[in-house]
Amino acid sequence: MSFYATVAGYIQYRSQTFLDAALDKLRYGGWLDTKNRWITDGRSGEDAHPSSVDLENLLLVVPSNLYRNLARISTSLFVGGTDGVLVISSVDGCFDAWVERPLPAAAAPDPTTDAITSIEAVDLEAFAWKYDLGVKRFGAATPGEYAAWQNRVLRAFHREFDPELPPHLTGPDFE
Repeated sequence: MSFYATVAGYIQYRSQTFLDAALDKLRYGGWLDTKNRWITDGRSGEDAHPSSVDLENLLLVVPSNLYRNLARISTSLFVGGTDGVLVISSVDGCFDAWVERPLPAAAAPDPTTDAITSIEAVDLEAFAWKYDLGVKRFGAATPGEYAAWQNRVLRAFHREFDPELPPHLTGPDFE
C-alpha cells in the first residue's frame, strides 16, 4: 500500500559518505534518477533544477512535490545530517502534517539506534482556526468542499513552514 505526502526541505550532511548513502537510498527507492533529479509518478521532473544535490556544501534538496512513500523513510534520510528540515503533509487517508529536523545524534560518526530527529506534529485543525480558514468536518460538507478546504489548509501550512533554501541553491551554480 502506498502513502502519498507532500514533502519539501533540505538536509546538510557531515560528510560525502553520508550524502552518498542518502542518494543511494533515494535512487534505490525510485525517488531519484541517476542525475539526482526527483522522480514523481515514474518520471523525472522536467521543470526542476537539473540536480537536487549541492556537492560542495553536502546538501540534499527535496523540492516541494507529492511523493509516494517518501514520508515513510524521511527519518532515515537524516543519518549523518547536521542541519536541515523536512516539511511533510498528507491527506492520504489522514489529515496530518509534521516538521522533521535532525538531532545532534544524527551527525555522530556512527549513528546508533537512538533518536536522530525531532518531529513536530502540527494539528491542522488548530492551524486552520489560527489562520482563519475555518474547520470542516468530514461528512458535514460535501466531499468536494471538504477536499478543497483540506487543500487550502495544506497550502497555508506549507507557506508557513517550508524552509527558505540557502541562496546558492536557487541560482545558476546549483548542481
